[in-house]
Amino acid sequence: MLNLTRLLDPAPPDPDDVRYGTRRPAGARRPVVAWTVTRRCNLACRHCYSASIDKPYPGELTDEQAFAFLDDLIAMPASGLLMSGGEPLMHPRALDFAQHASAGGLRVTLSTNGTLVADEAFADRAAQAGFSYFGISFDGVGAAHDEFRGEPGAFQRSLEGVRNLKARGQRVGLRMTLTATATPHLEEVLDLIEAEDLDRACFYHFAPSGRGRAAMAETITHEQSRAAVDRIIAFADRMRVERPDREILTVANAADGARLLGWLEERGRDTTAAWERLARVGGNRSGKAIAHVDNTGNVHPDQFSWGQKVGSVKEQPFSELWADESGLLGELRSKEQHLAGRCAQCRYLPVCGGNLRARAKAVGDGQWGSDPGCYLTDAEIGIEELAAEGAWT
Repeated sequence: MLNLTRLLDPAPPDPDDVRYGTRRPAGARRPVVAWTVTRRCNLACRHCYSASIDKPYPGELTDEQAFAFLDDLIAMPASGLLMSGGEPLMHPRALDFAQHASAGGLRVTLSTNGTLVADEAFADRAAQAGFSYFGISFDGVGAAHDEFRGEPGAFQRSLEGVRNLKARGQRVGLRMTLTATATPHLEEVLDLIEAEDLDRACFYHFAPSGRGRAAMAETITHEQSRAAVDRIIAFADRMRVERPDREILTVANAADGARLLGWLEERGRDTTAAWERLARVGGNRSGKAIAHVDNTGNVHPDQFSWGQKVGSVKEQPFSELWADESGLLGELRSKEQHLAGRCAQCRYLPVCGGNLRARAKAVGDGQWGSDPGCYLTDAEIGIEELAAEGAWT
């Protein structure tokens, strides 16, 4: 996750201007934990990494197991809890979980399609549950969103949800995934952010997991990725001046940090502060400062890595699994030693961290190979220079 608003700030970063506690040993860091509260969902989005639909899913955490998991996160304490799905609000105890975690001191955010909080009574309850932020997903405006989400009227209900929460004094933002279907509507979505006075916007790069693996046609080209990121950076740069309290972020492609540096250089602007901030975070944080717990309690390095299991909170507390560096988590925390291909030789490795391993494993050259989501050229990342020097074959 790259906070473009912060990265574009030319002021030197403060000593505490670091996300996810990157100065501590990996096992001691306080992770942000994404939790798939339930896989059940009232929509059927093409890109869904959990391949969710509206049906019961066997083996989901019992209420007792869920509260025990939350108590463990509170005791760690975790850096934050992101409640996701499926549609997390379809779980009958979702708001109870949020209240419990928030009362215990966790910062709790919600990733939702927003349709259920279109109901004003439900919005009242959600606004009192202790969420610090509501992220509502949009993939376009009007019929374009409805088609992608597989439900007529979904856009209007999500928009009503946004307005209901804003009217109740909640911090509300937009989430968009840069897919082939959605990306052509980027300008409309940027207009929506301003029109609805949203507090935050997160733009996700497509990761082929879950239903997304069967929807590879939704992958955009490198040229389209680059153009979209450039447009989002320009938007963030304007918002930084006009609305400095509004945050613009990109997610699931750490190459965006390197592109931001290039974007600044192309405009003759100083990159010192951005370099320092990016280097402190170190790029992709899967398994280092980000973790995912799915609806059945399995622990993964991130929400795109459903095929890679670290353990289960049904069998062992999350805090113990997180501290164990003997397996996959240990490898991810030292992944610079394992990387191959373009990622291993990239001049931006200190600020990218090898990008998203789940994407490399799913549709690239394997767990440690090049991330096919990187849209930077060989010249930009320094490979052509290495080849000229005989250091790259």
